[in-house]
Parts: sequence; structure tokens; C-alpha cells
Amino acid sequence: MTTHSKLTAAKKTASFERQKAAQQNQTRDKIIAAATRVFADYPYHSASIRMIGKAAAVDHPLINYYFPTKAALFEEVLKNETEKYYLANISWFDGLAGLSPAKGLSLYIDRFFGFALKNRAALRIITLNLVQAQNAMIIPGYERIQDFFARTAHTFMQAIPLQGADTEIKMFTTNFNTLAINYLGADTYYAGIMGMAPGSRRYLEWVKENLMYVFLPQLKQIVGGQDAG
Repeated sequence: MTTHSKLTAAKKTASFERQKAAQQNQTRDKIIAAATRVFADYPYHSASIRMIGKAAAVDHPLINYYFPTKAALFEEVLKNETEKYYLANISWFDGLAGLSPAKGLSLYIDRFFGFALKNRAALRIITLNLVQAQNAMIIPGYERIQDFFARTAHTFMQAIPLQGADTEIKMFTTNFNTLAINYLGADTYYAGIMGMAPGSRRYLEWVKENLMYVFLPQLKQIVGGQDAG
């Protein structure tokens, strides 16, 4: 084989390998996307690989090729969704430091709503798997949810000038995230209680009104009792 022929063969091989890798990445991404939809509708123990295969339109063995266990696939989805939420949360603090507690909290909630309406999976997966009976280890990657709450508290402490104790701040952020995530992650339940349509403007206004009512007084305390205007 001539040098030219060898180079041509090498180029063809490299091109084939790139195409193969691209196809594998596409398939893997397709599986993760389908798993995200399934895990957003069912808690970890109720969801199945069969459901995910049907949603992705791929055979069960192919899923096992990329993710040997349901636990491995769930951890990947949970990692992606909590990280997406965390990074979005950082951006919601832009420009809030110079605002009053009332205006700052109002704008933060609006930004949270903007994310939540486009990324329902993140909130629903957290909501469906947040409460586990006595043993967090039964949910693969459960510590990621706990880490998410801890990191959002840290972001809040870095972004906003505070005067409260760390315990008060962590209590505030944990309570806010828990309630806000439940209101939008389980909106069918709460909207049903109020006789409203889930995701409707009326329901979102009700959620915001409740969050402002519950958390604005606490926020004023930990930022030094600034005026609410």
C-alpha cells in the first residue's frame, strides 16, 4: 500500500470513528432525555427501564449498554437537572443587591417562575423524590438533592448583603426552596386545592403572593430590616 493510500485509509477510519462517536452521543442523549421525562412523571421506584425504552423508542439492551442499571441512569438525570437548576439560580441574583427586600424578592420569584415553566422536569424530579422514609440511601444520588439545597444557600449568602446568623439564612433558603419547588413541582395538587388550573396565570399569582407573604418578613430581618418599598 502506498503512502497516499495509507493516508486515505486513515482519514476514512478517523471519519468513521467520528461518525460512530456522534451517533453514540446522540443515542445516549436520546435515552437521557426520555429518562428525564419518565422520572419527572414517576418517582424513582415506580419508573422502569421499560418505560424509558418506550419513551426513547429504543430497545432495553441498548439502554443497558450506556447505563448498566436504572440507578446509574437516574443519577445521571438527577445530576443534569440539579446542576441546571443551580446554575440558573445563580443568575437570578443579578442586580438584586441594590433593591429593597420586597422588590428583590419579587424579581427573584419572577425569574424562578421563568425557569420553572420551561424546566418542569427539574422541579418534579426533586418533588417526587424529596421525601423518603428514614433512609435516603434508597434513592440513588439522593445526596445531590441535599447538596443542591446547601449550594443554593451558599449562593444566597454570597449574593446578598446579610446580617442574620448562618443558621437563620440556611433556614430561610431551605424553607423557600422547599415550598417554591413543591408549589410548582406539584402544581396539580396545590392548584386543585385552590380550584385553579395548574400553571395558569392565576395560580402563579397565588403562589407568588404566598411566597411573598411568608418570606418577605424573614428576608427583611436577615438583610437588616430595610424598607419593603
